[in-house]
Amino acid sequence: MIRRLLLAGALAFATQAAAAPDMDRLDRAVEAAAKAGFKGQVLAGDRDAVLYDRTVGMATPDLWIWGSVSKQIAATLVMMEVERGTLSLDDTVAERLPAFPDPDTGAATLRQLLQHTSGLPDPDAAGDGDVYRRAGPTAGGTADALGLCAGPRARPTGTFAYNNCDTIVLGAVLEAATGLSFGELFARKIAEPLDLKGARMARPGETFAVGNSAGAERPVYVAAYGPAGALVGPARDLMAIDQALLTGALVSPESAETLWRGEPSLRYVALGAWGFTAPLAGCAQPVRLVERRGIVDGVQTRNLLAPDLGRALILLTPDADLDFGEIWQGEGLTHDMAAAVFC
Repeated sequence: MIRRLLLAGALAFATQAAAAPDMDRLDRAVEAAAKAGFKGQVLAGDRDAVLYDRTVGMATPDLWIWGSVSKQIAATLVMMEVERGTLSLDDTVAERLPAFPDPDTGAATLRQLLQHTSGLPDPDAAGDGDVYRRAGPTAGGTADALGLCAGPRARPTGTFAYNNCDTIVLGAVLEAATGLSFGELFARKIAEPLDLKGARMARPGETFAVGNSAGAERPVYVAAYGPAGALVGPARDLMAIDQALLTGALVSPESAETLWRGEPSLRYVALGAWGFTAPLAGCAQPVRLVERRGIVDGVQTRNLLAPDLGRALILLTPDADLDFGEIWQGEGLTHDMAAAVFC
C-alpha cells in the first residue's frame, strides 16, 4: 500500500497542471450528440472522482460488454506479472506454452502479441463468425484458445495485423504463468483490490440484453472472445480501472509508460491500446492520449486516458453503426467530448 501511495504521488507530481475540466461543455456535447441520435453512457473522471456520468436515449445497463477494452486490461495484467518477475515481454509463446503446436507462431514474443505483430491467425477471417456463436463449456477457455489460434502461420515479421488470437493466446500464457484462469486473475488482481461492483468475464452460453443479438436464433456468445473481448461490467467499474492506472495503483508509472508508448511505425499501437498525441479544440497544445476501442455484439466502447492530465473519458453505446469520428481529424463525437474533458 505504501509503495502504491508513493507511486501515485510521483505520478501526480510528474503530470502537468491543468484547470478543472468544463463539465458544462461536456454536457452540451452530449446533448448535441443525443439530438443527432446518440444513445448510450458517457463518463468523465480524474484520478480521484467521477466528474460526469450521464446516460441518454436508454436506461443505464447493469452490465456493458466492454469488448476489446479487455485487451487493454489483459496488457495491464501482463505488466503486473512482468513487475513480479514471472513474465518478460521478450518471452516467446513456445517458452511459456511448450505444447503450443506450431513452432513458427510459437516464436512470437509477448510484446508482439500485445502489438499485433505475432503472425497468429485471425479467427474473424474464418467466415461468418461461428467461432463466437459457440456456447460450450470451453468457449473462451485455454484449450479453446489454442485450438483456435495455433494453426500454421508465417513466423512473426513485425507487420501490424490486428486479430483476437493474440490476446486469446496471451490469456493462455497468463494462465500457465499464474495457475489462474484469465477471469480468476482479473478478479484477484483488479476487481477485488479495486472493489469493483460487477466487472467479470462473460460466462459460456450467456447473452446480454444490451447486445444486438440478444434473443436471436444464433446469438453471439461473448464468452467465446475470451481475454480478447469477454469482460463485462458497469461503466463505473471501467472508470475505476482507468483511475487506478492513472494513479499507479495497478502498475508503476514506468510500467504504465511502457504500456502507453505508441509505435509510429505500427500505426501508433502501444501494448493493448494506442498511444498518440493529438490537437483538441480549446487546448493550448496537443494532448497525449491513450485510446482503446471495442465492439462486440454491436456494443461499441471508447476508453480514453490523458495521462499527463490525469483524466479519463468513457463512451459506450449499443449502436453498432454509430460513427464516433477520428480524434486526429479534429471533429466528430469522440473529438468533441474529449476536447470538453481534456481542455
